[in-house]
Amino acid sequence: MFRSGGVRGILLPRPFAQGVPETRTFPLQLWERLERQVLKETGTQALLHCDPQGADPLRRAIADYVNLERGARATADRVLVLTSSQQAMTLCATVLLDRGDRIFIEDPVYYGARKAFDAASLECVPIPVNRQGIVIEQIVNDPRGGKAVSLTPSHQFPTGATLALDRRLALIEWAAQYQAWIIEDDYDSEFHYAGKPTACVQGLDPHDRTIYIGTFTKSLFPGLRIGYVVLPPQLVKPMIVARSLLDGHTASIAQLTLARFMEGGHFGAYVRAMRSMYAERLEVLASRVSKHLSAFVEPRVPVGGLQMPCMLTCDLSERDAVDAARRFEIDLMGLSALHAAGTGEAGFLMGFAAYTPAEIEIGVRKLAKAFQSIASKKRR
Repeated sequence: MFRSGGVRGILLPRPFAQGVPETRTFPLQLWERLERQVLKETGTQALLHCDPQGADPLRRAIADYVNLERGARATADRVLVLTSSQQAMTLCATVLLDRGDRIFIEDPVYYGARKAFDAASLECVPIPVNRQGIVIEQIVNDPRGGKAVSLTPSHQFPTGATLALDRRLALIEWAAQYQAWIIEDDYDSEFHYAGKPTACVQGLDPHDRTIYIGTFTKSLFPGLRIGYVVLPPQLVKPMIVARSLLDGHTASIAQLTLARFMEGGHFGAYVRAMRSMYAERLEVLASRVSKHLSAFVEPRVPVGGLQMPCMLTCDLSERDAVDAARRFEIDLMGLSALHAAGTGEAGFLMGFAAYTPAEIEIGVRKLAKAFQSIASKKRR
């Protein structure tokens, strides 16, 4: 656990830190007004402990939202409010599985999930990802089987691939047949830019073998510290007990304010506005990378999400590229460390959501200078 270094958030993001939403345009005055309403109506009651399952108004709002927007099958009594999707991963790893159990993971994989499973001493089995998502045949045909599979089907992290419908259905049947669990991390599904989003796996699963994880870190702001899971009925009580052992409950005032924000239609309106803004920023980033970095990388433009993968096409190593960028005050996440099997292409992720078109332009030009400086040294 200690060797893994934990999962660290980005305190002061700069281009092109991944997974960071735009926060400068958030309607703070509206949020403050709703918070004052909460405090006026609840008084000092809001200062006490909250139900460890979460505030009832927020659980109802979450259930209504995921049913409408994600095609889920949720009710308020199946929603557990947490502080983050990382906490949800940790709960899944410790409640659903025992030390040494096998869990299938995507390859490449979200680092937070991998670290949660490693910390629980699970045996992680990497399964490759292609343009249609995780290769389900390798799970179905694995002779040793597994107790669970963890995946990001809406926008696979980090490739951005969307899991095809036939693979979703095959995965659901596999889980039902072997009484395995599907851990579905739907971390940024609100931001889909091309075509219609596919219904979440949980909504397609009639067997109640899917744990659906969502978060407001990406759709609103990281400082909110609210995530959630939609649980199969048989897991609600065990998960609430386990959660109470971790940190008791989530802050009441933030939950009740968020519930008001959602009930009043503000959340939906804000997400729609951000979706349009992020789509524009992705288009700007893709065009600038193609213009200024074509000698070095090939962009893989995703259908959604908050970051774009770029594959190195020159003789620069991934390490050299990331280090050179940092010297020019540009943050990139290398892709090779996310490949558990060690067979992935060299490249990096470029976050775009938190940066204006002007900031993206400046950042890409800086990156071009950084790469050119390294290339020049190699030619000497």
